[in-house]
Order: sequence, then C-alpha cells, then structure tokens
Amino acid sequence: MKNRWIFRLYNLLVLLALPFILIGVMIRWRKRFARGIERWPERWGRLSKEKRDKFQVGRWWWVHAVSLGEVKSIEVFLRRIPEQAGVRVLLSVVTPEALQWAVDKDLADEIIAAPVDLPWVVRRVSRAVQPVLFISVESEFWPNLLREARRVGAKVALVNGRISARSYGRYKYIRGILPAVWECFDLVAVRQHEDASRFTDLGVPQRFVYVTGNLKYDLPLPQRSYGASRDPARLTLVVGSSREGEEKELLPVLENLRSRIPALRVIWAPRHIDRVNEIETLFTSQSIAFVRKSAGSFTETSCVIWDTMGDLLDAYAQADIAIIGGSFVPKGGQNPLEPAALNVPVIFGPSMENFHGIAEVLVQQGGARQVTLSHLGACLSELLEKSEERMEMGRRARKAIESRQGATEKTLSLLKELVHA
Repeated sequence: MKNRWIFRLYNLLVLLALPFILIGVMIRWRKRFARGIERWPERWGRLSKEKRDKFQVGRWWWVHAVSLGEVKSIEVFLRRIPEQAGVRVLLSVVTPEALQWAVDKDLADEIIAAPVDLPWVVRRVSRAVQPVLFISVESEFWPNLLREARRVGAKVALVNGRISARSYGRYKYIRGILPAVWECFDLVAVRQHEDASRFTDLGVPQRFVYVTGNLKYDLPLPQRSYGASRDPARLTLVVGSSREGEEKELLPVLENLRSRIPALRVIWAPRHIDRVNEIETLFTSQSIAFVRKSAGSFTETSCVIWDTMGDLLDAYAQADIAIIGGSFVPKGGQNPLEPAALNVPVIFGPSMENFHGIAEVLVQQGGARQVTLSHLGACLSELLEKSEERMEMGRRARKAIESRQGATEKTLSLLKELVHA
C-alpha cells in the first residue's frame, strides 16, 4: 500500500513538472530534439503498426539507456545478446544523438525513442513489446518503466550499475521511498564493490546484487592507424567532450603551448554540438584563427573545432595526447576509455567523479595523469617533448583496458540464468 502511494505521488509530481520540462527542452535543447522530431510519437507511446507487428515475432529483451555515452558503453553487450541468448533486442534511448548513433550502427533489432515515464505511456509500449527481460543501464531508475515491465511479466535487471558519490549522498535523503523502485528489480549487476555497497546500503537486498565489472572496458579495441590525413611531424592535442566554461579555462594554457610549439595542433571537440557557436565566439574574441572540421581539410590548421557528432574516436585517432573534458570544471568528467584504447596518453583534471573507477585504474597503471589546471601546462610540455615517455604512457593506457575486459560475458551469464530461472 505504501509503495502504491509513492508511485501516485511520483506520477503527480511528473505531471506537474511536465509542462516546465517541455518548455525547458524547447528553449534550451530545441535544436537537438528537433533533429528527431519524427520520433516524438514514440516518446508518447505511439508505435507504428510495422513496429507493433514486429514485436509479435520472437522473444524480446528490452534494453533502456539515455545518452550517447551509455549507448557506446554497451555496444559489445548489445551485439552479443542475440548470439548468446537467442533473442531479439529492442533498444530505447533518450537523447537524439544516442538515437541517431544507435540507428547508424544498427545496434539492435529495433530502436525507439524512449517513452516519457508516465504510466499510460510506458504501459502502451510494454504491452506492445511484451519483453521477457527488461534491462536498465547504469543508473536509470525510471519507476513507471520498471513497474510496467514487471506487470507484463518481464524480469527486470540493472546492468553496469553505478551510484556516484554525489548521487549516493542525494539518495540518502529519500532512502525511505527507494524500496518502491528496488522491488521492481530481480537482478542488479554493478561495476565494482563500492557500487555494490552503496546499493545495499540504500536498501537493495544483497542477494540481488552482483559485481560483474565495467561494460565500458569491453569496447571494441581499434588498431591505431596513421593515415594520409595525419602529418607525423605535427603533434596533436585533442580536448574531448569539453563542457560549458571549460574552453575558457583551458584556452590560455593551450595557446601558450601553441606559441612555443609551432607544429602543435589543438582539436576542440565539445560534448554538445549546440555549443559550437559559443566556442567560435570565444575564439574570435581572442583573435584565434580556427576552422570547423565539417568545413573540409584541416591538416594545415592549428586550431580545429570538431563540430560533428558520433565520431569523437576519429579525433582521438589523430591525437598524441588526449585531454578529457568535463574534468577541469565541476562536471564529473567524461569517458577516458576511447583514447586509452587507441594507445593515446590521457590527461584529466580534478573532477572525474562520474568515471572515478576508470580514472583510478588508468592513473595506477601509468596510462593517465590527473592534474590541476595550474599544473596542466607543465605536464603537457613534458609529454610533448618526450616522445618515448608519451608512447609508453599510451601503451600502458591500452593495457589497462585489455586487462579488465570480460564484464559482458559475466553479465550475460547472469541474465540468461535469470530469464530461465
């Protein structure tokens, strides 16, 4: 009875907040979501007849993620499900960038825009899909989505589960209502023991919690290739997934390096493409010449703005050193695994809370350095001058990833047991 009232209160709050959320999306992210306007009916549970008919054939696992980073982190996991479990896969995602990338990569048998977490909306989709298993990724606890999946008979699991230190502190304040969410889960597979302790402390029964490792380590490991577009005489820094205000902080340091090292090129790849104009304005105000990546060839340009989505790996493939965005401003950092997988040495700032475990491993293994903004210039100068040290650091970064792969197999094994239990 208590949990029923918790869900009613949650739904009331969502309904009250929904107009403001929609207004916020229209004002702040209208350009991003306008790119997927044809998918808006799916967000309200309206699936095409073709898709509804498709769900009538075979057994389905429904995987739910939010952002492009989350979807990239489970690419190998998604591709292994059909071959190991013999089922079809539905992937639902929230952001337009993640949706487009997943479609381009053909990551699942069906891909839809995630439905709004209102009971009648998600109920419509759940009844159409009739999944035997619903899988939520990382820290996506959408109450109605979880509950309606259970109501149509699906087992419910969390994979690659995590609770950051910041979120853990917040969840403590609502510890009393969390059991209403936790009771929806049949399995919680988490990245590390620290996450397991946080989940159990917040009320998840210990018998449901398993440490399987981090699925992010199981990313495809590409071979580093220096094509004709890369001048071996030119050193390249890539600032990957930079966040609001970060370019302004990093610019003086990197411009100082460029003034001392004429052959140095800096590629700026913002986390959100809709910030490109903001970055251009900043560079123009500082009289810095630059070119957009989409403008064509930039091999002779020493300042490049990477203004396309989904191809950050291509930027990292040209890097001699990667600087991880979101870490020199209090944003919790971004994923450092892609450059590390390419044998690229990684540098990040003090704020890596969202990737604490990965950052710690890379630093311990000698594949990354964590520095403050005041020490960034000296760190980069040293690595740019010492090619052997830089290359050894890159090798250690990749080795750190290779030694921690295997979470996909452990997770799939648990999920198959769950479905057949």
